Amino acid sequence: MTSHAVAEGGVGKAAQPSGAEMVSVEEKREVSSEKQIEDVDTNDHNLHYDEVDEEPELHARTYIALFSMFLLNMVQVVALQGPPAVLNFIGDSLNNSKTQTWVPNSLSLVQAVLGPVISLTSDTFQARKSILVGSSLISLIGAAIAPGSGNIYRLIVAQTLIGFGFAAVPLAYCVPSEILPRKWRPMAQAFMNVAAALGAIMGPMAIGALTKHNPKDGWRRFYWIQVGLWGATAAGIFVGYRPPKRHTRLDHLSFWQKLGHIDIPGCCLLTAGLSLFLTGLNLGGNLYPWTNSRTLVTLVVGIAILIAFGIYEWKGTKTGIMNHTLFRGGNAAGRTFAICVGLIFIEGIMLFSYIVFYPVLTTSLFETDPLLLVSREMPFWVAGGISTVIWGYASTRFRTIREPLLLGFLIFTGAIIGWTTIQPKDSTTAVVMSGLAGFGFGAPLILIIAGVQLSTPHSLIATATAVTTSSRAVAATVFTAIYAAALNTRLGTNIPHGVGGAVAKAGLPASSIPSFVEALAAGKTDALASIPGVTPAIIAAGVTALKQALADSIRVVYIIAAPFGALACIMCLFLGDLRKTMNYVVDAPVEDLHAKKHHHHHQDQHAA
Repeated sequence: MTSHAVAEGGVGKAAQPSGAEMVSVEEKREVSSEKQIEDVDTNDHNLHYDEVDEEPELHARTYIALFSMFLLNMVQVVALQGPPAVLNFIGDSLNNSKTQTWVPNSLSLVQAVLGPVISLTSDTFQARKSILVGSSLISLIGAAIAPGSGNIYRLIVAQTLIGFGFAAVPLAYCVPSEILPRKWRPMAQAFMNVAAALGAIMGPMAIGALTKHNPKDGWRRFYWIQVGLWGATAAGIFVGYRPPKRHTRLDHLSFWQKLGHIDIPGCCLLTAGLSLFLTGLNLGGNLYPWTNSRTLVTLVVGIAILIAFGIYEWKGTKTGIMNHTLFRGGNAAGRTFAICVGLIFIEGIMLFSYIVFYPVLTTSLFETDPLLLVSREMPFWVAGGISTVIWGYASTRFRTIREPLLLGFLIFTGAIIGWTTIQPKDSTTAVVMSGLAGFGFGAPLILIIAGVQLSTPHSLIATATAVTTSSRAVAATVFTAIYAAALNTRLGTNIPHGVGGAVAKAGLPASSIPSFVEALAAGKTDALASIPGVTPAIIAAGVTALKQALADSIRVVYIIAAPFGALACIMCLFLGDLRKTMNYVVDAPVEDLHAKKHHHHHQDQHAA
């Protein structure tokens, strides 16, 4: 049978499926009705593969397209994970440590804001390839601007441009899923996230090695590496991803009429609201106090616009970014989608407690060398990359996401609880917990996206994926601000009390304690000896007490994150059964597909 399934008749019935693969006529009807959402009619000349119980035979064109998506996923994570690994060095190099958090945050903000807009446009115009190539080229321009940065603001602009390529993350997730059988979607996501794990290893290691060689300007060379990677990615997608033109119900409309289907009011409200809200969160506690008018006004206006967005999507339209169809799918599909959006929000809460604050934990207690620092982060990504294949295989083999997802969240939460107990002497334990967390993280990393894509119509697959990834980005930004505020509060209390008490017991005069604490907390160890009453024993006592105060302060981040992991485990229990959906249907093949068994049977008959 060819991929023009409906128009060209059925598969030869001699090749009967096994009992494990048998599906009902009702399932086939569900597949057909869902396809109608995208198609003009069943004879629309789109490529389809609609045999739910016959495995298709894939060829080079599909595998080359997958490799181009592999490259895209890798470079996206290289861009995301590189700069945060040496953020303090970048801030010092550009003489603006207060604003340095905007270097990684500007990239994440663009993804959170533009991801749904880009994906809705992709679903409406069926313009996946053009958007992927175009966004990669914009990122290339940003990467080329970054190395010449004379101040941090040019670097932030460059990162913002790079963020356009990162905003295409939903498409990088949905293309592999839509060109492969639905049953294989967990494995498709696993394959893509092996690429992401490689990027998470390459990015920090590369920028760490360059910064160790040249602490002031080594990070600049990292962006030239990005230029090459983004260029190779754009070329790879242009050559390797060749999807046939897909027809939709909107084909008869003009460009401007199609533009009206992009939900422009919703896009504008979401863009403005998220931009202001996330900007306010990053201003508070960094550039300005939380009570400063700049922070408050930005936050309040952003929240008000987001509320307006929610009301508009609820009452003003049924087909916008938050398309009502996503939440109303039959057979618990709508519930599964909603739970998955909540789960990835929690995954973002847990993940960024590691991404942002595990390096803080490491530099504060165990290691300051930039290369060794990033090396201690690698167990998370290595274990995560390996485990995605294990979780993906288990999900595909047993045709479920519920149980593997629950187990993964349980392991991830256990590691976070482990970090709440870390003491200055627990260097090895911290690294072991990193690997354990990465192994658990592999499950939500791939199975939440797979669950979203299996519980939503193909016509909305990119939009649904974008809503999900934006949920993670919002969680990351919001909770990074919450973590930072909680950590700074703890530091403000623990360092004066802990260090002050320790040096007082060691014999430092009370009049010298404030200046001693201030110098030690600022890392000005050379100035300690000039403080009246200071001895080597007092300095040693102060350093020990400072490490303990830092450990007691940083653990608050993981104390906040751990309950959310427990909540995620409970939420997993309410996910719907996706066995019927996990079949061999291919929603948007890039080649004309035939059933593998039927194709081989036909060849045997021809030979005879």
